Amino acid sequence: MTSTFGWLDADAEQRRRMLELVDLFRDQGTVDEIGIGTVRDALSNTLFPGTSVLHTRLKYVLFVPWLMQRATHRQSAGEMAEEFRRLEYRLIDSLLAGGERQGVMGNTARANLKRLPSHAYWSALGAWGIREEDFTSDGFFRRAHDLRALARNTPQADDPEARDRLPSSGLDAHLPEAPTDLLKSANFTLTREEEQYLSERIASGAQGRLLGWLVTNPYSGEVPYVWHINNLDSAPDDLRIVVDHARRFHTVIYGAAILYNLLLARKAQSQDLIDEYEVQAEQWHTELAVTRVLEGWDRTQWSEIIHRQNPKIHKLTMRFVDDWRSGVEATDDITRSARLADVIRNQESRIKRGRARLTNPGALESWSGGSGLLRLNYRWPIVQNHLGDLYAARESA
Repeated sequence: MTSTFGWLDADAEQRRRMLELVDLFRDQGTVDEIGIGTVRDALSNTLFPGTSVLHTRLKYVLFVPWLMQRATHRQSAGEMAEEFRRLEYRLIDSLLAGGERQGVMGNTARANLKRLPSHAYWSALGAWGIREEDFTSDGFFRRAHDLRALARNTPQADDPEARDRLPSSGLDAHLPEAPTDLLKSANFTLTREEEQYLSERIASGAQGRLLGWLVTNPYSGEVPYVWHINNLDSAPDDLRIVVDHARRFHTVIYGAAILYNLLLARKAQSQDLIDEYEVQAEQWHTELAVTRVLEGWDRTQWSEIIHRQNPKIHKLTMRFVDDWRSGVEATDDITRSARLADVIRNQESRIKRGRARLTNPGALESWSGGSGLLRLNYRWPIVQNHLGDLYAARESA
């Protein structure tokens, strides 16, 4: 029987989170098999607030408010919302007409696109101060309708400053003007004005975070992980500390994914896969020795960073990470550790219950031979694209 799930579409932020989850399930290599997604996201949000795995190109954070503004020429709030949706679909054709392909949301689905840019980028608009308050797009159109009525009833001749005292639209008043050909031929290239605006907004919204620092302190080159950037040594100490914790967790927790798949291979009695994962475990142990990530890892500081970003993170999740780390420190071969096998088995049972593959033969049948084996990157590829768009605009100015 095929498993399904559903949710109530209460607001844009909840929809964005659920769409991220759906995206993860589309790629079996990224599924959070061992239940550390909340820790990963806490680190991602600490480093790069406002970013999302749903993002493609940075200029969407301008496209969305521009289309919202354009939709307000309709009469009612409902008509504005319908127009906004139509404009988001029109933007697809405009970007394709402008020569863009990579990063265009809906370049294949077109009118069947379900994950609209406004859903993907709504959190970024709030985190970076492009929308001033926490409201949905529907709320914006209701406000636009009410403001129009209020402006009509405001006596401008008797009180010339009355318009200045009207409530704001909810979008940043300094948003650059939309191009006149926005819906005819658009592209992702940022103008100098757009780059300056976005740099200021992101640096302000991510102040004290690595994202904000990288906006004003460019690195060079393409690097696989953020701890490889060439100017990290010049970053403030508190930022480098977070990056170091992310690097350590990235390395240490990967062993849990290897052991989980090894245990499944043993359960499935697949000798080829057993051999493969035992080799991977040996290579991982070598990586631990070379990187020395377990040495001097401050557990108290680590926990404070995670809980500061997400105070509601489940204590059992943190206990699993601590148990895994303690077990790794106590052995030189995770493949032969009954203690660590129990840690993995108990964690899967806790998060999956009756669907746990290590205890349910029926669930094991759905295992493809490898799952959850991608390394944590904390959305760095997305961030690298966004920063690249900013840096390129500066170089071309």
